[in-house]
Amino acid sequence: MVSVLLDELPCLIDEADELMALLSSHKTLLKTRLKGAKVSFSTEKEESTESSEDLKQPSSGHSFSLTPSTERSSSMTNTRQTLDDVDIKFFSRQYLTMQSISFEKMNANLPAGDLDRKALYNTAASIYHLMKRLHHWQQAAWESLTTFFADNSSSDSCLLTFDSHPELTRLVLATVTKYVRVNLLWTSFNTIPGLLAIYSFLHHVQTVGLDNGTTNAVYTPLEHTDHGVREFVLHFGTAPMLAIQNDFQVQVTDKGTSLAALALSCFERYEACRDLAKLRHQGVFDLESLVSGAYASHPSLPDLLNAADVVDWVICVVLCVPHQLYAGDSRAASMSTPPPLSANSPSFLWDFMDMIARDRLVFTIHRNHVVNLHDLLYQQVTSSLSTSVLSPETSSLPSFGNSRSSLPLKKSMNALSKYALRNCGVNHRQRREVAIWLTHNCVQLMQHNPGLAAPSFPLFLATLAIARDEVEWAMCHGIRNLNTKSPLLPSHIKAKHWQRVQSSFSGAEREIADLLTHCHHLRRLLEEHSHFLAEYYQTFLINGDADGIAYTIQELFYANDSASELESLLEGFLDNERYRINTSSSHRATWVREWRQANAHFVTQTQLPLLDVLRDRMECAVRHTQYICVSSQLIEQTASFSKCWWFRDLIFEQCFEQILATTPSSAVGLLQILSSLVEGNYVLDELVDAEEVTQQSERMVQRLDRMRTSLVDQVELGLVAVVKRDISLQRDESFALLEEKPEPVKNKVTASNRRLSSFSRAQSSQLLRPGNTELRLASPTASVITRKTDSNSKIIAVSAKPEQIHDEEHSLRLVRALLDHTGLESTMRDAIVSRVRSCFVRYVRGFVTFSGSFKPTDGVALRCSVRDACVQIRCFFRATQRLFGGSGEVKDTCEVSLGGSVQVVLTKVLAGECSGSTSILPQDKKLLEWTIESPLVSEKEFEQWSLVDRLSWLYVSLVTRKCHPSPSTAGSTPPVLAAVRKRCFVFAPGVSSELDPRDYTDPEALQHLVTLIGSNGVETVSSTIANLVVAQTLKLRTSIEAEHAVLAFLDMAMGNSSNADFVFATAQVRALDDIATQLVQIGTAAFLLQLLHDYTPHDASDAWEVRVAPQLLRELQQDPDRRATWARLLPVACCSGFHSSVWKQTTYVSSVEATDTNAHMMGLAMARLLPSPHSSQAMHRCAVAALKRTAADTAHAHAGRSKQQLEARVSTRPLLEALELLVTTAASGGGEAQGSVLGELELSLEHLLPHAMLVLH
Repeated sequence: MVSVLLDELPCLIDEADELMALLSSHKTLLKTRLKGAKVSFSTEKEESTESSEDLKQPSSGHSFSLTPSTERSSSMTNTRQTLDDVDIKFFSRQYLTMQSISFEKMNANLPAGDLDRKALYNTAASIYHLMKRLHHWQQAAWESLTTFFADNSSSDSCLLTFDSHPELTRLVLATVTKYVRVNLLWTSFNTIPGLLAIYSFLHHVQTVGLDNGTTNAVYTPLEHTDHGVREFVLHFGTAPMLAIQNDFQVQVTDKGTSLAALALSCFERYEACRDLAKLRHQGVFDLESLVSGAYASHPSLPDLLNAADVVDWVICVVLCVPHQLYAGDSRAASMSTPPPLSANSPSFLWDFMDMIARDRLVFTIHRNHVVNLHDLLYQQVTSSLSTSVLSPETSSLPSFGNSRSSLPLKKSMNALSKYALRNCGVNHRQRREVAIWLTHNCVQLMQHNPGLAAPSFPLFLATLAIARDEVEWAMCHGIRNLNTKSPLLPSHIKAKHWQRVQSSFSGAEREIADLLTHCHHLRRLLEEHSHFLAEYYQTFLINGDADGIAYTIQELFYANDSASELESLLEGFLDNERYRINTSSSHRATWVREWRQANAHFVTQTQLPLLDVLRDRMECAVRHTQYICVSSQLIEQTASFSKCWWFRDLIFEQCFEQILATTPSSAVGLLQILSSLVEGNYVLDELVDAEEVTQQSERMVQRLDRMRTSLVDQVELGLVAVVKRDISLQRDESFALLEEKPEPVKNKVTASNRRLSSFSRAQSSQLLRPGNTELRLASPTASVITRKTDSNSKIIAVSAKPEQIHDEEHSLRLVRALLDHTGLESTMRDAIVSRVRSCFVRYVRGFVTFSGSFKPTDGVALRCSVRDACVQIRCFFRATQRLFGGSGEVKDTCEVSLGGSVQVVLTKVLAGECSGSTSILPQDKKLLEWTIESPLVSEKEFEQWSLVDRLSWLYVSLVTRKCHPSPSTAGSTPPVLAAVRKRCFVFAPGVSSELDPRDYTDPEALQHLVTLIGSNGVETVSSTIANLVVAQTLKLRTSIEAEHAVLAFLDMAMGNSSNADFVFATAQVRALDDIATQLVQIGTAAFLLQLLHDYTPHDASDAWEVRVAPQLLRELQQDPDRRATWARLLPVACCSGFHSSVWKQTTYVSSVEATDTNAHMMGLAMARLLPSPHSSQAMHRCAVAALKRTAADTAHAHAGRSKQQLEARVSTRPLLEALELLVTTAASGGGEAQGSVLGELELSLEHLLPHAMLVLH
């Protein structure tokens, strides 16, 4: 019978795994028992979460079909809704009582629709057939176990132990464990009895052919129910462990004594490998000897592979036979001559259970379904005492454990649970540290010399097993929802004890990720170099194991008189050639099965000398044979990542997110593990249903997409951090250079060189010639950023902080890990390149910022100076080269590195952002409307604005908003002034901001603007400003035409010698201030246009003549009458502009050499709009009007104010600024001024105001 079990038990174990997988596949449809919610992770909330995951659509980047997934999700959702609508409790009571009931009442509790009823019937039928299989399996398993226990306890001379027959012991205990888990799993679903009743009724209805309208018929469940299944359900349904315990007490001959002894036989091996730190100090993990190629032969290494199984065996044995905890020495109870015990062997099963229960709080049933171990133990031990299973002579409670005083059960269990709460989390944290050290060194050992895979294979397997056990412990004891009562807390322990130790069960995410990553790398290395195992262990078997076995067998023959029986069993193992493994044959090692059969025979015999030595040698040879034949299966079992998926919320979400920013290599390792699960390289255990396989695969793909997105997000964050660090370091270097080598002080500007210059390229060429600093900045190896000494922007010295260096190191580690993972995966490479591209686009476009809350185009400003922007782009390119590698030069289009792809993409993006061929800004009068009322641009449209578009809008806003008060703030002065002599825009006195206008308008800044966006980009910006000037001029024409009558009268008044008529006429012009303001705006925009035009590829130096005049000419030629009116009234409007109210509030600001209202720009507008002075009298009339106003203001000031008041505020200087700008600009624009008109103008200037030149200079 013992040998028969070697064939039966593996089949029972495999079938149990399949049945539990089928049960778990129905988890989303079956509700968890309410009273078990306190000890289970499988709550209804988690089930609903899993159901919602089915409804999520995977990313479009993957190839699998979405339609079947959607249909399955919809079907499952509808079935779950149907189950929720059905009164399951009614049918559960019906299944229990079996009372006759009318069809009408039965139908009233079922859905009326045929489709819903069909779906319900299909679900109930699948549950019925599953329970029927469970019933048959339970009968077969129980029959095999009871027969084994009967045979094992019938002999008084021997008892099966782990030492005598490891394989049979493992199979028996594993079958008991499956027996417990299967019954705990299916009884956790409270809907099963109700679904079985529904199936019986609906099946009867379909068989008989009754319709839903049958009212008189009576349904008799006793006649249509499978009573075998019903008896099985009722037997285990309410309290499965009590039923199992009762079965052992009633139906097993020795009441479980041999089972307890079988579990106790594993104690010494488990206790010897329990303390990892002790094993490390004892030299079990001696890596130095392995470097020289020594064989890892420590006897504790095979035991480490079984440590987790031993824990499950003991727990299930205690749950099955709790009365054996205090039944005395379990191993000696059924033996007349018990074997000698070692000093560490326990006398009671309680001591073994106590050791294990101190180390954990939960017990895993299946997948991620766990229950509180201490609650189960407390319930079972209490029930065993309540049934009075003690011997009749026992008058008090027994002693729990060896050498202990008699203690109450509750006190003993409380002490055990409190100890576990306080210490198991800390102990396993220390074990994880040893496991991390061991796995990391094993990976380095394999990387150093892959040939060591063969001699070190036992240690590598033990290492993987240790790491797997610690990871699974951490997953089962992980805290996932702190808002609910933790399932780690036993029900008989107060919550305050849990609150004190809660921190010891959290914070293990990094350790778990490190362990998984190292295991993944070690497993991959072992699989890659597994070919070394066959040759090494084949030699080991033939030259080592075979000789040792033959020698031991011969010694065994000599030591025993009954050699004839031994020879018949063992003579077949003397041939060395039998141990030669033929890898091409399916029957590789037939001697292994023969040995296990022979050893099963030895178990029933008396103790023989040297038999233990032979068993050890044979088991060692069996292990070596497995290393040759089934090494891949051994690696898969010891390094299984299946549990990681069932605890995916903890591993692939919580763990992944927490280590992403600190340990990127481990995060990438988790991504690789999940990717391997998706590809099928790693087996996903506990999964047999084909439909669920598809669902889980789709969930994996969805989770994998989210993880990839998070990793790419982290790459982007790291890249931005590195760029910021480079910029900070360059500012520090620049600051140091400025301290060491201050720029020489420029010579004072005297009256001789303070004359207003024309806006010609020839006159500004010397100013725009790049110096040594600019040449150094423009070089490819430039690494220093310098700032203007006259800029208002402050230079803040920021030292290279350690955290900044850490950012770059972290980013480099992350990118290297990603490159290792994505070496052949194009999806991830494309995702990284795409994200870097979008990051660069946002970074470049972010140079122009917008602060509008409702309208995105409001509050436009530069994030930094144009010079800083150029350097920051270089920093971005250098950072990407340092992180991703590559120079951007594509030599072979078939094989382009990630860095090369990134550089090519960034170059194209920068070219596209600086190209003006696809400008989104309007190029007509709508642009002027945008300056008056901000457009309602949607966020999506605004995101399409390129860098050139944003810069164009920046310069448009500069001359339309910042240089002129908005209508809502009438009477206020503009914050930005046009400084003609400085050839840039400056802040008005008292105005401060983070960025000075000079940083993007002075000659040096505009030179860097060419570097930033290129000549074509500057051309696009200039064209936009030119279109703005044209639109402003057309608007001025409309305003003048609206006042044509008054302006005609004003034209006649200007011919009179009396100034009173002219003053009276100007007072009648209602839109005079508006006309003057428009002239100022036109002049300001023309000033900016000329600044920009000097840096465009045009040969002509005059921006007005090149860009504005042709467009105005086309507009005027379309209507000759309007053109005549414009030519007649424009000079009058210009002359009257000097009498507008803007001059009453204008002051000259000496510090910036500009007027505080930008009114002096009126002279520039007049010079551009009016004909040249040598061909028309219009310029002379405007100049005379300005001089008359100047003389009048000067006389009025002398008559009514003191000298201090005159110096403090006077409008003479602003008018003279406008006058000189008018004359000088017109002269330079029309060529060299000659003739009597200009001469008379200059004489009139000196005659009317002799001190004018002194005021100007």
